[in-house]
Amino acid sequence: MILAFSRIIFESFVLVYFIVINTMYTIVFLISFIEVRKQKKRSFIDDYDYFYRSKLAPGVSLIVTAYNESLNIRDSINSYLKLQYPKFEIIVSNDGSTDDTLKILIDEFKLKKVYHVLQDQARSKPVTSYYVSEKYPNLIVVNKENGGKADALNAGLNAAHYPYFASLDGDAILQPDALLRIMKPIFENPRRIIGAGGIIRVINDCIVEEGEIKEVELSKNPLVIFQTIEYIRAFTASRAGFSLLKSLPIVSGAFSLYNTSIAREIGGYDPDAIGEDFEFLTRIHRTMKDKKRDYEVKFLAYPICWTEVPQTFKALGMQRNRWHRGLISVLHKHERMIFNPRYGRIGFFSLPFFFFFEFVGPIIETLGYFYIILALLTFSLKPTFFFSFLLLAILWGTLLSMLAVLYEDLNFRWYKKWYQVLFLIFFAIIENVSYRQITVFWRIQGLIAYLRGEKSWGSLQRKGFRHHHV
Repeated sequence: MILAFSRIIFESFVLVYFIVINTMYTIVFLISFIEVRKQKKRSFIDDYDYFYRSKLAPGVSLIVTAYNESLNIRDSINSYLKLQYPKFEIIVSNDGSTDDTLKILIDEFKLKKVYHVLQDQARSKPVTSYYVSEKYPNLIVVNKENGGKADALNAGLNAAHYPYFASLDGDAILQPDALLRIMKPIFENPRRIIGAGGIIRVINDCIVEEGEIKEVELSKNPLVIFQTIEYIRAFTASRAGFSLLKSLPIVSGAFSLYNTSIAREIGGYDPDAIGEDFEFLTRIHRTMKDKKRDYEVKFLAYPICWTEVPQTFKALGMQRNRWHRGLISVLHKHERMIFNPRYGRIGFFSLPFFFFFEFVGPIIETLGYFYIILALLTFSLKPTFFFSFLLLAILWGTLLSMLAVLYEDLNFRWYKKWYQVLFLIFFAIIENVSYRQITVFWRIQGLIAYLRGEKSWGSLQRKGFRHHHV
């Protein structure tokens, strides 16, 4: 009797949980679609040409973190050099690369070593040398001891000369107008807008020449296609919604932009943080709310950044393990913000959303899978629970993924061939009965690793950008 009652309680809890989580995801999806549509309409009427010619446009320091990026660094820097923006500098923070990243930079961009004293408001490992380009006056390279991405960002932040800085990866490509578009809201309202994030797209198997995307292709690697869908869902159908609600909890470290003075005021990035981008923005929210300052951080759907994603199960598993440890560490470090009225929508909506759905979600889902397996083995599985779980935990998620893909195609149309969109829809269907369970396993691994005190980053083996001659 007690066992039967316990089973009813557990089954009811799991089903109600998935009703709540998917309802919340659906609401955020719908709000995101409204915001992306609104931004798309504005993109056709905004006077970007006037902004580009304006002498009042604030300068931006592009901080490019690089660790063993010899395969892609040349294309990435060429991409950044071609940005359509009135005034910017590029600061490559070479984080103790052990390959020939520095040599490529020196040879390709005619770097000359000079003596330069950096600020020390953000903590970082020692800078061993400082270079300026004889070919491009706005290109600087800071060579430092290895300390991780946050540490490398801090070294770049200490070297920055302009009132705004953008965090970029050494394996990314920006659309030529990306910096112009991400700075437009700040140019319009510099007192309120203190940060912004752009949309991230998967570059694997796209054709790149001299830092420009010549042809957008859909990778033939199933693992990359699954990640392509994830990125579509995370940016087009999630962060845009948080931005409209003025409760954006995270922007991608691959392409984000902030006020330099505020970043220095809070001491820069935390070198000990596993998820440095999430922790940094959360600390900005916390500081601004504590000091009762009026501010906003926006997500913009049209500044496009292309980045390479993992192509093997091992590399992807390490990345997702680290991402989940980063999530848990941020929630733990800033736990007093959760449900604290002092922190407004960030405290009452965003952080609880991440706690109950991104942190707790994999645990509940894993328990549900184990329960179904155990019930099957003991011939006690109730069809009502099984089909309800299938509908609420799997099919609902599949529908959201398909809608995200279709909405992405409607608004951006990056994939020109009709069968590429069909491929994405097909993988959106099978994602929830294959890839999703694997990522849940990796996130559980991340939870266990966090509880064990693991803080390693791991390394991503890159394939490099695809060129016409490949």
